[in-house]
Amino acid sequence: MTRIQDEIGARGYRRSELRADTVRGAARVVMRTATLVVVVALGVAVTAGWATPMAVDGWTVAAAAGAVGLIAGLPRTVLGSGPAIGRGGEIFALLISTLLLWAFAATLAFCLSYFFHAHALDRRATLKVTATVSHCVNRGDAGNRCTYRWVAGDHAYSSQDTAARVWPDGHRVTVRIDPAHPDHPALVTRSYWASWLGVAVGAFGSLVAALMTWSAESGLDE
Repeated sequence: MTRIQDEIGARGYRRSELRADTVRGAARVVMRTATLVVVVALGVAVTAGWATPMAVDGWTVAAAAGAVGLIAGLPRTVLGSGPAIGRGGEIFALLISTLLLWAFAATLAFCLSYFFHAHALDRRATLKVTATVSHCVNRGDAGNRCTYRWVAGDHAYSSQDTAARVWPDGHRVTVRIDPAHPDHPALVTRSYWASWLGVAVGAFGSLVAALMTWSAESGLDE
């Protein structure tokens, strides 16, 4: 009787382990697919241009793919900590490295996209106009930010940008605008060059995280 019970228990354990293997395999495929989708979607967002509908769609798809990948990674981590596997720590490290890869890739895409956008504005902003400053606020470490209003072609326009100091309302400064598109934001500073720091961090971090992810996946395949 004990032997029969043991055999029934063993068969039940094998079925349970088979289901766990199926879930782990499916989660692995989902995470790898999510990484591919995140990278491609972020690439689309960068090439589509700043704040364009296609760029927004790219960011949305990347965020959705990342969320799906995270949801898939959690049960894979839990199931990997079972007594038959005993590799929950390795799978958890893989999940963390994958999340870092997505985060650094997003940083790279955002900073690169912003630089291209701001540099294009700088190149086209050839007309100098006088703007009236208002609603200046000090945002602490983020610096000062003001609203700039100007008139071009009998039409009034406004945009927000950084400022050297918290100017009083009514203060007047010279800004540059795109004569072909006077409704585009006025160019006050060229601080967008600092975005190259984010590009460098994103690129280096993405490379390191990708190597960590590849190494973790290779270790699990052994």
